[in-house]
Amino acid sequence: MLATARQPNRLLGALLFSVTLLAAGCSAATTTSPGAPGSGPVSASPTAHHDDHGSSRSISRHDRAKAQLATAAFQDVARAEAGGWKSSLQTLGCFQNPTRGGMGLHYINDALLDDKVDITKPEALVYELDAQGAVTGLVAHEYIVPIDAWTKETPPRLFGLQFHQHATLPLYVLHAWLWRDNVLGDFDDWNPAVRQCPPGVPIFGHNAAPQRGDSHELTHPVPR
Repeated sequence: MLATARQPNRLLGALLFSVTLLAAGCSAATTTSPGAPGSGPVSASPTAHHDDHGSSRSISRHDRAKAQLATAAFQDVARAEAGGWKSSLQTLGCFQNPTRGGMGLHYINDALLDDKVDITKPEALVYELDAQGAVTGLVAHEYIVPIDAWTKETPPRLFGLQFHQHATLPLYVLHAWLWRDNVLGDFDDWNPAVRQCPPGVPIFGHNAAPQRGDSHELTHPVPR
């Protein structure tokens, strides 16, 4: 059974840094992000699809601050659960890529799976697990839009970057490594700095997979 997440030592510092940036009205803010209150879906300009999913791009300081302030409390996984995000351990398992890096365990908020995109409201929170299978902290956001819910001709867009379509599921998805540095890029699906899944926990593609009829089967992205 997963334990409550331990608070990372850098949480307070990151939070104070975020407050400072927002108070100063950081000039690095991106104008294409729909994270402001009341803003709706933003259509992407036509661009070619790239396999790296925009890994060469970085999250602006303003967007990072805004997103971190929205989810800082969810370093405590119990507070995330109280807010509507639920563990997918038993339905999807832990995600990893032995050659590219770890990803972790997703907590998914089904109520957010619609056509809205907002950097402060990630559809999934991604947590790292320790060697005993306990949640150690929040490492990333995953933004998800069901394709059937999206009526525009081009994919959703956040952080100035276009979502990519999942290889097999009818979803647009975008990872954002807001709480863990990633040498592969802020938006890569995988992160070498995140632990591989520990022994004894279900691993997607091996001993865990969505069951027919499970609510997450068509609403949660299985990364490439």
